[in-house]
Amino acid sequence: MKRALTSALFALLLAAPALAGEGELNLDQFTRAIEKENVGDVLQCSIRYYTAPPPSKDGMKMLGPMARMFGAGNKKMPPRPEIVLISMIHLGEKGFYAEASKVLETCDVVLFEEQGDASMSAASGKMIAAATGLAFQGTEIPPNPKTWRSADLTQEQLFKMLGVHPDVMKRMSQMMKQMGNMQQRMSPEQLKSNPMMAQMIPTRDKIIAQMKMGASGSGSLEQSLGGGDAANLILHQRNAIAIGEMTKASHEDHKRVAVIYGAAHMPGIDHYLRQRLGYTHTKTTWIDSVYGDPEAAAKAGIAPAPEDEGPSAPAPKSKADETKPTPKAAPKAKKKGDDWF
Repeated sequence: MKRALTSALFALLLAAPALAGEGELNLDQFTRAIEKENVGDVLQCSIRYYTAPPPSKDGMKMLGPMARMFGAGNKKMPPRPEIVLISMIHLGEKGFYAEASKVLETCDVVLFEEQGDASMSAASGKMIAAATGLAFQGTEIPPNPKTWRSADLTQEQLFKMLGVHPDVMKRMSQMMKQMGNMQQRMSPEQLKSNPMMAQMIPTRDKIIAQMKMGASGSGSLEQSLGGGDAANLILHQRNAIAIGEMTKASHEDHKRVAVIYGAAHMPGIDHYLRQRLGYTHTKTTWIDSVYGDPEAAAKAGIAPAPEDEGPSAPAPKSKADETKPTPKAAPKAKKKGDDWF
């Protein structure tokens, strides 16, 4: 049971691939694994841009003479905003999140997928960073309260709907915090060699292989979660919430709206945006999100050299964004009861 629950949680963390529904684009339009010369396997995520259709005139037709009476017959409606779909994986290279952040800074509104309990996510992110050198989305792209809106269920709502008792979630959160404390006292080599950690922490190769399988149509989020109500809730019902928020924002007075969501959700969101809201896809850019061999990527000059110290490594600089590394925070004093295991 513990192993099944752990697998399900990390399937969520990785935004596991899903088979496209009827009329939807394949997942490989949103995330793909390619092979670069002298680098090897590279996982990429897409940023897709869409322009709005011309304003509808149906409402004015319905009003008929009344519209002309109020002098609105010849007035033009303001244009609807451009929409940007940013396909996200929750574990990736720091440079990937830096490039995504640049796009988000140009948006008036950002509709985002919830990351769950902050302390629990931070603890798991630290462990993964220490063992793989990958960064965690929640740490690298913190929500901006001025422009960001949730387009998702809260973690509490999600697990209640899944029938998980609040006491279970509380204990899991405590466990993850303790594991984070334990991680601070272990080297990356110790983390990788620890059987429990090895079972829980995905490797770069596993992340790329999982996305390859999903993009080829041979794997799905429904399968990884065992199908049934859980998969329906985690994928389709949450999509409905994201689509509702996107629909509202598309009719508000903005120039650009971003939707930042796990790649597995994007085929359904894209389909509704084009087929129901009438938007037109105009361009796609691809960003390297995970290198199978970070050392080879560094030698090829497309990624910074990996550091030995895992989570304390400085943030890598992308070609387009020379940022200074965030100083490592001082470790908190050990409290009684920190030794969970």
